[in-house]
Amino acid sequence: MSERIIKYTEALKEATEQMMEVDSSIVVLGLGVSYKNGADGTTAGLKVKYPERIFDVPVSEAGVTSMAVGAAINGLHPVVHHGRVEFALLAADAMFTQAAKWNYMFGGSNPVPIVIRINVGRQWGNGPQHTQALYSLFGNVPGLKVVIPSSPYMAKGLLVSALKEQSPVIILEPRWLFNLKQHVPLEVFSVELHRAHVINSGKDITVISYGDGLQAAREALELVGDHVSVELIDLVSINPIDYQTIITSVIKTGAVLTVDTTNESFNVGSEIIGKIVQEASVTLTRKPMSLSCPNVPCPTSTSLTESYYPTRVDIANSILKAFDKPLLDTNLTFEELHMAPAKTI
Repeated sequence: MSERIIKYTEALKEATEQMMEVDSSIVVLGLGVSYKNGADGTTAGLKVKYPERIFDVPVSEAGVTSMAVGAAINGLHPVVHHGRVEFALLAADAMFTQAAKWNYMFGGSNPVPIVIRINVGRQWGNGPQHTQALYSLFGNVPGLKVVIPSSPYMAKGLLVSALKEQSPVIILEPRWLFNLKQHVPLEVFSVELHRAHVINSGKDITVISYGDGLQAAREALELVGDHVSVELIDLVSINPIDYQTIITSVIKTGAVLTVDTTNESFNVGSEIIGKIVQEASVTLTRKPMSLSCPNVPCPTSTSLTESYYPTRVDIANSILKAFDKPLLDTNLTFEELHMAPAKTI
């Protein structure tokens, strides 16, 4: 039987549709979610199938998200879609102060089952404002579960799990991955929200990333080849972080590299490295390494962005350099540097 290949966005739509079929409390709200190709295709056609459960909304992120939080407190399971992370920040009070804290404030018996999907990260020409990811901002909020799907399979499985949760879940969706394709089972399946995944087993170095950075790290492994044995971890969740999986791996390898596709300061990789070096059971044979973006907003010009995000060559060379192996002299094409991948993984 041939594999069933679908895109990242199609996987999100399929998860939403399948869960709406079995759970009548699920409703979807967002700007343009009722459109033919709504929410980048992730809600395409759902308005026709569920006309009373798909709600197009005015441009009022604070009002819509606050309304959805209230609906969750009163028995519904809303999915709120924000197409831009910077606009989602207008709903910070609803997400960070209300949804995240409500159950803690009222004795643990007042859950807020809400899923907030937010598009984040790089896209050609989007410039300083629309390329933000702000991972650390969301990862720093107690009371939220925050996950970042790195592939179509993970997108479907994590959204299904989020829609079974009674806690508020933030799904940060890197738009760089929207056209990525992969085999995804048709049946409903779940992926644990809090569990990191070991993508590739190795013994020399642990590489940790998430989202679009994880895909660059996958490609870097092909360039490294047999020169270094790399254990690659998909972090999956940044709140909470699965330190058990990380520490177990680093104890084995004695070396670590983190890869972020956001700014260096206060990023997820820094947090992980800080935890590793405090862990008494870990003995590092090499100093920890990290790759990330510069501490400046992302430029719009392609002549400047070509060296902004860590590439598979950057990652591979960091690994090879750590083990005194010959470095790669490889130039990526314009398309590889600036155009979102549409390949099958």
